[in-house]
Amino acid sequence: MIHCAIVGSGWSAGRHARVLRRVEQSELVRVVVEPGQSSHLPAVFGSPLVTDRLDDALNDPGIDAVIVCTPPDTHLAIAEAVLRAGKHLVVEKPVGLRPERIPALESLAQERGLTVMVPYHFRFVPQLQTLRSRVQAGEFGTVAHAYHRMYSLRDREGAWLWDDSRSGGIIMESLVHGIDQIMWMLGELPSTVTAMTHAGRNQVADAATVLLHFPSGAVGTVEGSWISDPHVPFGSLDIVGTAGSAAFDRGRFQKRYFRVESAAADAPATQVDSLDDDDAGFVGLHEHFAECCAHGKPPQAANLHEAYAAAAVAAAAVEAARFRRQLPVTGLLPDAP
Repeated sequence: MIHCAIVGSGWSAGRHARVLRRVEQSELVRVVVEPGQSSHLPAVFGSPLVTDRLDDALNDPGIDAVIVCTPPDTHLAIAEAVLRAGKHLVVEKPVGLRPERIPALESLAQERGLTVMVPYHFRFVPQLQTLRSRVQAGEFGTVAHAYHRMYSLRDREGAWLWDDSRSGGIIMESLVHGIDQIMWMLGELPSTVTAMTHAGRNQVADAATVLLHFPSGAVGTVEGSWISDPHVPFGSLDIVGTAGSAAFDRGRFQKRYFRVESAAADAPATQVDSLDDDDAGFVGLHEHFAECCAHGKPPQAANLHEAYAAAAVAAAAVEAARFRRQLPVTGLLPDAP
C-alpha cells in the first residue's frame, strides 16, 4: 500500500483525492492545506489527517508519496523538498514556471531512486493509447495537422490564476496539456513555435492559440480559453492525415467523456471508440504510479523528461507571443517525448 499526502485543497487536489479511492494500491492519509483552510476541506477528501504545515507530511515516516496540487509558481520548490525528504512525487502540470530547473529535479529523483510523475492523464486513457498506436503505425498516413482545444469556465477558483507570476498565464497553466498531447501523438518535438494571446484580467493571458511546426512537416494547433461557459464543448483533439483522420471529443462541462471517431480517407463508415468515465486517465496514472513506487520501476509515461519537453515548448510559446514572432525550439531535448 502506498500511503499518500496531498498538498493543496482546491479542485485539482479534490480530483486526486477522489481518484485515489479507486486505486487499490494507494491510500490518502494526510492533506496539507493553507493556514485557516482545514475547516473547509470538501467531503471528497474523506477523513485524512489535516495540517497546514508541509513539514508535517515530509517528516512523517508513514507517508510514502506526496501529490502536489498548489499554484504553478510553487511546484518546483515543493517538489524538491518532497524528493529531499525521500518521498515519491506526483506534481501537477506544469512542473514549474522555470522549465530549465526541471532536469535538476529529474537528476535528484534518479539519485535517490524515487518515482516522479506529472498528471498528463490523457496518456493513460485506453482510447487515446489506441489512437496513438494507430497514428504511430501510419494508419492515417502522414499527419498533416493535429488540433487540440481546451476550455475552462470563467468562474474558475483561485485569485492566483490572475497573477501572471503565479499561474504563468493560460499557455503555461493549461495549454501545456495540449502541447504534451500533440507531441505524444506525433512522437516528435516541434522545430518552431509561434503564439497569440488575449490579455484578460490583470493583463494575464486568458485565451491563446499556439502554432507548432514539426520536422515531419505536420502542423499543430493548440488553443483554448479560461473564460468559457457551460454550453461550449469542453475540449477536443483532431488528427488529420493523408490516409485518414480521427476526432477525439471530451464532451461538455457537465457531461465529460472520451470518444474517438476515426475513418480511412476512402472509407465511408467511421469507427467509434468511447468511454464514459472522466477519471479513467487519472486512475490509470495513479495505478501506474503506485506500481512504480512499489517495485522501483521507472514510469513508462508522464515522467519528468517528457514534462520538461512540454514545459519548455510552452515557455517558448509564451515568449513567441510576447515578441510576436516565430521562435525555434529544436534542441530543447535530445530525443522526442
